[in-house]
Amino acid sequence: QKTCELFAALKLLSPGTYLREGIDYIIQSKAGGLIVLGDTPETLDLTEGGFRINCPYTPTRLYELSKMDGAIILSEDIKRIVRANVTLRTSSTIPSNETGLRHRSADKFAKETEQIVLAVSQSRNTLTLYLKDQHYIFRECSTLLSCANQTMFALTQHLKALQNAGTILNWAELSGDVTLADVVAAIQLCERVRRAEQELDRYRIELGTQAQSLQYVIPELTTEIESGLLIIKDYYHESLRDASEAFEAILGLDVHSLANPSDISEALGYSRDVCNTFEVLKPRGYRMLSQVPRIPFNIVENIVHKFKTLDRVNIAAVGELQAVDGVGKAQASTIKHTLAHMKSTAVQPEVMALSAFE
Repeated sequence: QKTCELFAALKLLSPGTYLREGIDYIIQSKAGGLIVLGDTPETLDLTEGGFRINCPYTPTRLYELSKMDGAIILSEDIKRIVRANVTLRTSSTIPSNETGLRHRSADKFAKETEQIVLAVSQSRNTLTLYLKDQHYIFRECSTLLSCANQTMFALTQHLKALQNAGTILNWAELSGDVTLADVVAAIQLCERVRRAEQELDRYRIELGTQAQSLQYVIPELTTEIESGLLIIKDYYHESLRDASEAFEAILGLDVHSLANPSDISEALGYSRDVCNTFEVLKPRGYRMLSQVPRIPFNIVENIVHKFKTLDRVNIAAVGELQAVDGVGKAQASTIKHTLAHMKSTAVQPEVMALSAFE
């Protein structure tokens, strides 16, 4: 949720937008500025002094009004400049780690009102966005492009490794020989791919019209991420209440914990001793059944609820599959045929060596 809110805020300030044009004028003039996006009664009640402007927004008007010391209030749709040169009143009980007066006011006001607040630093010539308890410092386009290209390279490498890990897991599931290490390795790679794609999306948003070189979308990326996330649903331990608890734990791992297989194992509800856990795990079947053509995911859920494991689905007769809510004779036959074809054509894969940057 926080990430979505931040992305939406960054879109408002992408290069090429009307708001960013006005902000750039302020930065180029080496002046400072404090801008609030939102004019709700509750927000305006926390301001004092200044002038009532209530005129249409233009980049040049924003720049001219920023020459005064106080904050500027824009309407939430950024179509009007509501007030200028106002003082932002904030509670002394709201904490802030910012040191400069302008940035400290922006941080505390954003936390108190939950509005987007922008602070342009006069000394550092930078733009910082504050939203609730989040803040984001904008960087120069050349720096962003360099970082984005590195992220794109890392994404392609992680994706290759994830595809290889998925092939290994397919083989292990079909041969009934899945280990905790197999599962943890695949989840780790899936989460790296998901986070790299999320980071790349943020660069695309922040670069705006200057992100042409990043517009290429890897065709299989979404499918691989969705399939990879189903591994969590397939293998979370029954000691957990439900899959959402495992998802929350794994998606919440920081970068250092994600690099540690023990932390991923613990998030799934298993022992931290991954290497010495030799129990053969049985998948529920969400990931493999989702690969069967023309079988909606709600039907997949019904099948897993009925049979509990992929092994039981494999040995079930067509008639038994038909007894599942929503599964007709044609679908039951497709499931049996697809799983049998997967098993007969599966080839034991080789473990792919990770590149040096890993």
